[in-house]
Order: sequence, then structure tokens, then C-alpha cells
Amino acid sequence: MKVFLQTFGCQMNKYDSEIMRSLLSKEGYKFTDDWQEADVILVNTCSVRQHAEERVYSYLGKWGKYKQIKKPNIIIGICGCMAQKEGMNLLDKMPYLNLVCGTYNIPKINEFVRHLLKTGGRRIETSEDYVDFPAPLYEAKENKLSAWIAIMRGCNNYCAYCVVPNVRGREISRPVEEIENEVKELARKGIKEVTLLGQNVNSYNIKYQKSPREIQGISGTKSSESFKDSRGNIKNDFALLLKKINDIEGIERIRFTTSHPKDMSIATIEAVRNLPKVCEHIHLALQSGSDKILKLMNRKYTRTQYQKLIEKIRENVPEVSITTDIMVGFPTETENDFMDTYNLVKEIEFDASYIFKYSTRPGTKAAELKDDVTEETKNERLNKLLSLQKRIAQKKNEKLIGKKVEVLVEKCDTKNSETMCIPELNKFQKCYVGKIRNFKSVSFQSDKDLIGKLVKIKITEVKRGLLYGNRIP
Repeated sequence: MKVFLQTFGCQMNKYDSEIMRSLLSKEGYKFTDDWQEADVILVNTCSVRQHAEERVYSYLGKWGKYKQIKKPNIIIGICGCMAQKEGMNLLDKMPYLNLVCGTYNIPKINEFVRHLLKTGGRRIETSEDYVDFPAPLYEAKENKLSAWIAIMRGCNNYCAYCVVPNVRGREISRPVEEIENEVKELARKGIKEVTLLGQNVNSYNIKYQKSPREIQGISGTKSSESFKDSRGNIKNDFALLLKKINDIEGIERIRFTTSHPKDMSIATIEAVRNLPKVCEHIHLALQSGSDKILKLMNRKYTRTQYQKLIEKIRENVPEVSITTDIMVGFPTETENDFMDTYNLVKEIEFDASYIFKYSTRPGTKAAELKDDVTEETKNERLNKLLSLQKRIAQKKNEKLIGKKVEVLVEKCDTKNSETMCIPELNKFQKCYVGKIRNFKSVSFQSDKDLIGKLVKIKITEVKRGLLYGNRIP
């Protein structure tokens, strides 16, 4: 039996899809990139924005017609956040749909598929009873250099615009030992880089971490060693988890995403500064530069607190790359509110920004507000911020010209090899692509097989937002 698996959304969705792939592979299912060859079509979905849901409905419509006309026995299933949110509504809307599998039930996907292939019919599984999520089969990661690791699930923040707490539940942190064992197994299989995942990694086992409000009053940083329980024992927190993973042999780089500004601790900033394997990149969602909008969003920090946090990070890690998320067109956002955001982006100068338009998500607090910013205005603000960010990124990238950087080589870029080749190098050399520690991509050429290696590159130019360089022997 062949399975086609399509994934939308964040890294956590991609990680969950790897779990699904592993569970089904273990039972003998083969995976195909051609959905018309498949006996089972599964789509792992995202509900963060309306556009993501519309894309899923488009694909399902196409597959449903194919099933009705050409392949009536094909199993079609929708998994993940949309399945958890919509539940029975999906079965009512789409008579060709066989399976609705919510976020809590992904560890049982192999059981559901096996049952449906045997008996046919339709099945909905949206129970909110938490079960342990298995790690992906490490054989499925052969020949890969990077891997995601979920250190926690769920979210307790209830930002006004976000459905994640509704579809993924409350925060649950995985045991430190379980995460360590997963990383060790990845290292044994040749993985060089791990990215720790959570809706808010800063709140991993949170009990005592310093918030932006407290950071403003701190004259110097405090070590994570100062955080102890009533018995004097150091508690597990995200910074200490980073320390433990940093000590695992074979792992070359550690990344993490995503971070909530209100929970970013001094200890975590220190970990980025002091631990040699933790990369100098922090993704810290701003969402808005207006205090009024931040309050309506229930973000629990102010513009000034965010600024102070950025200052503290850059003071401790001068070479850090900071990326962010920004929303335009939140209900009641005026031109002055937008300009607060625009001017803050101009001041902070993020290395990259993921900028998007607000869309109403049913079941959220913001859905109770009138979506009173016109689509035309949203587009204007979006384009204005995108243009600003493009100029900032170009300026920051140009500052790297002439610098020597460490690149983890990920792949040969055969698709863009002609445009990415540096003219003075001979045609027998391959074009390679990799990332430097602060998450920027670099292209260079070499006549050696360097995939999986850490190499030194001197940056020579910037084109279309990409860095190009020459290998230093």
C-alpha cells in the first residue's frame, strides 16, 4: 500500500508528520510523492490563518473529485489542527472524506489507517486525552543532517488571535531524560543539528524564569545556577536543557523555536552566549509595536519591555541574528498603531521578519472584535513593512561581506546551480548551500564532497537576499 502525505504549517506539524511517516513505515506502508499513485492520502493541517485552511480545502476538493471519478477505494484523511478544530463539520462538508484525526490522536494514525483499509467507512478521532508521542523512527532520518525535536506540546498563552491553545491544548513538557535520549540516538545516526520545538520553548518546565518586566531592572545578568527550589536543588528549565544537549557528543549545532518575549529568561540568553553548540539566532515574535494592540492581543508585554529585551540579548550576544513575526490589520489598528510597528522595526532592524495579515479565527477572543481594517489597508501596510524589511536585511547582509563564517553544508543546489555559480571558479566545481550559525544561507563552490561538513567561507557578495562566498582552505 502506498501513502501520500502532505504537510502544511509550522515545524511542529512537520515533526508530527515525521511521526506519522515513521509509524506507517514500520507497518510496511510505502510513501509516494505522486498522490495519484496512493492508496491513502493524508494531509496534516494548520489553522493559524485562514489562508492555510483555504489551501487545504482546495487540495481536498481536487482529491475528492479524483476519488469519485477514478479511484473510489482510496482513503482520504485530514489530520492535525484543522481536524481538531472542525471535527464532525469536515465529515458533513466532504462526503468523500474517510478520516478526521485531531492533534492528540496522531500517535494512533497507523491503527486508524489499518482499520479503514480493512473495513472502509468513515472515522473521526478528536479525543483530547493526551497520549505520549513517540519519537520518529531514526531510520527515516538517514542521510539527513538536521532534525526537529518536540520538547513540549500545547500553549498556555491564549493570545487573542491564536487558535493553538484550542487545538493543541495546555502546555506539557517532555522529561529531560527522554529528550536527551532522542538527541543521542539522532547523533548516533549522523544528525549534526537539532532544533528544539515548542509553541513557547521558554516556558519549558517554567517555575521561576525572569520576564521582560524584571529584565528592565537588572543591572547585570544572573546565571541559571542561581535558580533553585526550596531545597536548594536546581530545577529543570530550558537553559539547563540546552546545557545538557550541548554536552552530547556528535551534535554540532543546537537551535530552538519559538520564543515568547514575556518568558525569555536571562539564563536562556546566557546559554546562547556561553554554550558553543547553541547557535546565535533567536526568533522572538513581536506581532505589533503598538501598546494598545499588544494589550488587545493579550501578549503580556509592552513596546518598551520588548525593546529592553532586545537590548539585553544584543548586549550579551552581539553577533546574534534576531527574527520575528509581525501581524498587520489587527482589529482597531489605526494608522498611528501601524506606524508604531513600522518605526519599531526600523529601530530594531530584524534580520528577517515573517509579516502577515490578520484573519479572524473562530473561537478566539479577537473574533469577538469587528474586523474593521479593510483588505486594501492591510495590503498597503503589509507591503510597506515588507519593503522596509527587505532594505534592512540587505544592509545587514552586506555587512557580512569580507567576513569569515562557519557553514554547515546541507546540500548541492542543483536547481539553481547556474545562477549560484561564482564566475571565476571552474565548471567542474559543484555549488553547495548551507547555513551559518545565525541561520543565514550561504552558497559557494567546491570540487570536494562537503555535505555534512563544517567549513569556513569568506563572504564575497549578496544577491537577492542570499550570501555567496569562497571556501577558505
